[in-house]
Amino acid sequence: MRASIVVLAAAGLMLGACTGGGAKPSPTATIGFNDCEKNPTTCNGGEIKLGGSYTYGLDQPVTSWNVNAKDGGTQATRQAMAGLLPRVFQVDPQGRLQPNADLVISADITNQNPETVVYKIRPDAVWSDGIPITADDFILTWKQNSGNPAHCSACTPATTTGYDVIKSIVGSDGGKTVTLTFADGKTFGDWKGDFSNDGLYPSHLATKQGFDLAKPEGVAGAADWFAKTVPTWSGGPYQIESYAKDQALVLKKNDKWYGKTKPSLDRITFKFVLDPAAILPAVRAKELTGMSPAPSQALLSGLAATPGVIHEVGESYRWEQLTLNVRNKYLADPVLRRAMFTAVNVKTVIEKTYGTVDKNLKPLGSHNFVPGDAGYKDVVSGTGQGSGDADKAKKLLTDAGYKIENGHLVTKAAEPVPALRLRYDKDNAMRAVAAEQIAAALKGIGIEARPETTEGLAQTLTAGDFDLVLGDWVSGPLYQSAPEQRWATGAPGNYGGYTNPALDRLVHAAAMDVDPRHAADTLNQADELLTKDAYVLPLMQRPTLTFTYQEYANIRDNPSVWGPTYNIQEWGQREGS
Repeated sequence: MRASIVVLAAAGLMLGACTGGGAKPSPTATIGFNDCEKNPTTCNGGEIKLGGSYTYGLDQPVTSWNVNAKDGGTQATRQAMAGLLPRVFQVDPQGRLQPNADLVISADITNQNPETVVYKIRPDAVWSDGIPITADDFILTWKQNSGNPAHCSACTPATTTGYDVIKSIVGSDGGKTVTLTFADGKTFGDWKGDFSNDGLYPSHLATKQGFDLAKPEGVAGAADWFAKTVPTWSGGPYQIESYAKDQALVLKKNDKWYGKTKPSLDRITFKFVLDPAAILPAVRAKELTGMSPAPSQALLSGLAATPGVIHEVGESYRWEQLTLNVRNKYLADPVLRRAMFTAVNVKTVIEKTYGTVDKNLKPLGSHNFVPGDAGYKDVVSGTGQGSGDADKAKKLLTDAGYKIENGHLVTKAAEPVPALRLRYDKDNAMRAVAAEQIAAALKGIGIEARPETTEGLAQTLTAGDFDLVLGDWVSGPLYQSAPEQRWATGAPGNYGGYTNPALDRLVHAAAMDVDPRHAADTLNQADELLTKDAYVLPLMQRPTLTFTYQEYANIRDNPSVWGPTYNIQEWGQREGS
């Protein structure tokens, strides 16, 4: 597959559910992107010249500068920080995880028992103040993300997966060799995700601020300081020149950049375009030269009619889904949940939403894989969930003692099922349409679901302030560990309060498995339990939309949360333009 756990996207993002694979044709591509099917890692390439500037749009604000924290792990923040953060592995446009040769010479497992990973940092890798990037920076990331109060007293990591089973990290060779040892009896199949899903932060600057990183309160203080403070530092090709909240973030070249590719653009501006209706006017005025926003048919048509703009619709690691809050006493009944999911017609939802952009979209049949993944298995459609079969849904209910009286569902205890809040993020037109379709389907079985927007989906999720919620998960080339963070009892991304001890055991075993194929089988077993329990209904794999003015090269679709910014140092203006 070529193109696509935040955790839900608005609340946090993580790599986690795609194995990569062969290229799949893009639904649409214009000249400049038309070779992306065959050459996804080099398409829209060409000779570039030194100098120039580029303005890239972001559709979410930066609310925290710390991508390791739950409220900072958004896609917009990651893309804004992509030119600053050193990462060990990166996802390429084919959905493959590749070592970041700009940062490390090697990253390898050197021992199986205990599992040991050794990273060799490039000798010339330094922060923008000239201080070397070392093992101390790895240790700070580990302590912040481990979930261990002995490491950090008040951290709220975007994910603890992998970090929570590390026993020690030791630096040698002046800190340029990093030896990571997992706890006795612990293994971690997705070890490449550590220090790659997130990024390294300069520990020496935290120490300079007076934080004692040997103490949990010191790590907490450092994490908070990095979250609140606009970075004056960088470990990447660019650094921040200026920032105007919710307006623009301007990057300039990092003179201390040590990587093999020196950036050509003098400046890159991230323009915050929080209103989707403002995208096209900004493009036409050339206030935006590129972006990877949520696709819509109206936007697609507008871009196609704008001279000089090229675009591509591709696949994504994102998949849209409907989650139920099982803390609600009515939704605690799995029979009711199964009936609700059976009443929803996913094909209709697709046709009315992203199917207008990608005619090839089909209902998603897995909670852990997307089509094209080696581990993908449709465990959902055979149950009837997502079929829109109202008669089958009603039979499930009546067989369990429910009744529909005067168009309203009544429990076997003679209690009317009250109106339920179906929440989604404000200004998300696709989810607004999906909510209408879902509400109409549920009305057919006597359930009133009231669509209700939220200005902060992340806060709504973490507070559990919903009965039903529309959101998405973002995955990546690593698939073993994310399910535990999403579905296990008490997991950071388990916003609906779901619990199943048998599933807990399966997703934990998959995360620790050293055999990826066996782990995939285990996850499909877990998926069958999850489907039976009807906690989350997968809807569809979400398409991507990437556009740029054609005088710029090396801007291309990327399925990961980093999007087109994965190779930000390679962006440039074409020779002769």
